[in-house]
Amino acid sequence: MCTLSFLPVKDGYIAAMNRDELRTRPAGLPPAIYSSGELSLVYPHESGGGTWIGANSRGTLLALLNWYSMETGKLGEKNRSRGEVIPIALQELDPLHVEGAVRRLGLTGIYPFRLFGFFPAEKQIQEWHWDTQQLLSLSHAWSRQHWFSSSCSDAHAAVKRGAACAQGWRGEPSDPSTWLRELHASHLPEPGPFSICVHREDAATVSYTEVEYKPTGLQVRYQAGNPCEAPASREVWSLPAPAVIQ
Repeated sequence: MCTLSFLPVKDGYIAAMNRDELRTRPAGLPPAIYSSGELSLVYPHESGGGTWIGANSRGTLLALLNWYSMETGKLGEKNRSRGEVIPIALQELDPLHVEGAVRRLGLTGIYPFRLFGFFPAEKQIQEWHWDTQQLLSLSHAWSRQHWFSSSCSDAHAAVKRGAACAQGWRGEPSDPSTWLRELHASHLPEPGPFSICVHREDAATVSYTEVEYKPTGLQVRYQAGNPCEAPASREVWSLPAPAVIQ
């Protein structure tokens, strides 16, 4: 259960993601910075090390949504976490090598997901679908985009949250970060399972992650808890742009 938004800006982008989870699930941990060769990686994580969103110092951003539209009754046993995908794939430099890393993982035992990759050097958005049988790829335009998932219904989430995104758009905002934060705290048309900021008896939005990339570097802002509430803190993690990687 999540909402992912992407907004290109001059020479870069800003993206945001609400993570929606069962209230009984252990809380995620704030971002940490890791090294992989000439790259630095930054992402929040679960206690086992997996993550739902991450970026590297080249500006590559990866985000993963559960694909609830698949019928879970036919999927067999789940013995691996979807969270293991991004930390491995994020060590690569371009869409082709990211896809290769995902395929080399061998995804057997991982439940369906949609993985989104944003590559500013190529101005390319790539999406990969895993349905427990095959990994398929498709491309999206380098433009404002929103994607949604919900254990209640992916389709209903796309309709209702998509309408909220359309209603909130008034042309290029003067302050894209503020616009995204307000959107991801939105309850249109009312607080509930299909509002962007989720409120259910058994589940809720548990964190907000914002990634901003410019040629000078990358920043990740993370807010634990429901984004409609005043944040106890919104810390910032920064990665300077690396030297040119051949």
